[in-house]
Formats: sequence, structure tokens, C-alpha cells
Amino acid sequence: MKLVTFQTMDALKELINKGYLECNQKFINLEKAAPTYKWVIEEMNRQIENPTHTKYPLWCWVKFKNGICPPKHKGKKVEGFDIKITFHKEEKDVFITDFRRFSFLLNNRYIPDTKKDQKYFEKMLQRYQITEEELKAYVRKDKYKECRNDKDFLEVCDYIKKSFSKCITKESDCLQGCVWKIDLSEVENIEILNDSSYIYGSFNYVRNNGKRHNWIKEYLKNLK
Repeated sequence: MKLVTFQTMDALKELINKGYLECNQKFINLEKAAPTYKWVIEEMNRQIENPTHTKYPLWCWVKFKNGICPPKHKGKKVEGFDIKITFHKEEKDVFITDFRRFSFLLNNRYIPDTKKDQKYFEKMLQRYQITEEELKAYVRKDKYKECRNDKDFLEVCDYIKKSFSKCITKESDCLQGCVWKIDLSEVENIEILNDSSYIYGSFNYVRNNGKRHNWIKEYLKNLK
């Protein structure tokens, strides 16, 4: 399958010099979403063969509507997105998740199946007096210095985590992927992104109204 990843110039040099590219730990902000990232790595190790025991994955685009990745948009280029690499992998070597539902993981929110399921969870939060902000603080150590850790709160977080598997799907028009490694022999094309007036490879940018797209709200709105 054809995939696209956006990387730095340093990553390109490493790909060419070594003949392969793996994730460099020094570029990872582990505090930003440590529990979420840990879940991804655990699930990926369980489902995707990792013969070289690579520690962290590389992110890529699998599908975006009628293409592979979002089209470029007018705006300030995403920092670190210096090159666009188009490469090929067998589907079995790609950990695929729904881009929209992944927002639930980043905010430590339960992924419901129905409106009834959603209401049940909302009542659970009310019963234990847990706010959405407190849930987010549990996974965003970079923004919050402390978070709740009482028994009821942690049990709710465990309940939420069990729903994360619903993010693992290929039934979506907006899919992202993780791979352990990209070999130079798998690369089809490398594009240098010189134009700083365009946003490449992102669909999570700030719109003209100053807001980002609310994927959680959109998902919940379409529940039956």
C-alpha cells in the first residue's frame, strides 16, 4: 500500500545515509500524551511484527478522503514538516487508526458506539464529579502540573482506555498509520517542501475563525 509521511531534513539525511529511517527519541515529547502514546506502542507491538525491536513508531497518512494525505492549504507551514516522503508497505506492517477517533485518545475521552452509550458515560462522570478538563490532565502532563489520582477517577480512566480499541479500524475516509521503519528501497518519491506559506500534511490546523476542527463533537453528533 502507498503511504505518506512528513519529516525533517535531518530525517531525510538519516534515511539516505543509513538506508533506512526509524523514529529518533530525542524528537518525541513524551509528556505531551504519554499514556496515549504508551497505548499506541503496546497495541502496535501486539499487532505489528517488530523484528528490530524499534522503540517508537513513525507516523504516516494512509487515507484522506479521495487521496492519501490532506491537500496543502494556505497558512504557516507546520514546524518540522520539511519533506514529504511517499513510500510503500505491506498492509500487515502498518498499524492503522481512525484519525478522527484518535482525538478521543488525546483527550482521554470515552469512545461511545451509540447516543445511549454516550449518555451512560456522561452520567458516570456526573456521579464521580469528573470534568473533561480533569480527564485531559491525565494524559497531558505537558500542560497540567497535576491531575486526579483517586480510586474512582482511575477506574473511570481504565473504563475509557478499554474503548480505545474502537479507534483501530480501516472503515473510515480519514486514516493514519504507524510503521516501525522505512527502508530507502520502499521509497517512491521525496518532495522538498520549500513554500513556507502553505500547510502541508495537516488537517488539524487553526481555521480562519481562530478555531481547530472539533473531531470529538463531529463524531458524537453523528451517533444514533
